[in-house]
Amino acid sequence: MERRCEHCGELFIPRKNVARQRYCSKAGCQNARRNQWRRRKLVADPDYRDNQYDAQKKWRETHRDYWSRYRASHPEYVERNRALQRERNHRRRGALIAKSDELTIRNPMRSGYYRLIVAGGEAIAKSDEYLVKLDVLPGTYPQDPTLLPDCKQIT
Repeated sequence: MERRCEHCGELFIPRKNVARQRYCSKAGCQNARRNQWRRRKLVADPDYRDNQYDAQKKWRETHRDYWSRYRASHPEYVERNRALQRERNHRRRGALIAKSDELTIRNPMRSGYYRLIVAGGEAIAKSDEYLVKLDVLPGTYPQDPTLLPDCKQIT
């Protein structure tokens, strides 16, 4: 009896010794089957997950320059990745990562509380973020350190 492959959707005749065969024998379909198995195994089996993590970590340590060499030799990958990351950032925040409202004459800095985050977009997650209070001093504030008032006089 023929079955329909879960990956490609084509009909195939299952092997007699594989009672619940759901994928045909094409290479792409077998890759999809193995990938699905791996995903389920990573979720369900903590030992497998730990072993995979350790193996990947060891590989990364022995191939530290892999991604920099890959990006250098595949500029189309770099551009596509940047475009997709901009899209994800825009969907996630509703705005671009880079600040488009930097300080200008029309938008002077005001005293107040500000979020301080790492520049450059290396960390999209806000793991390194600080809340700081900035007091903007007027342009008439003395530039000569000897003319500056004591901190007690300022506050």
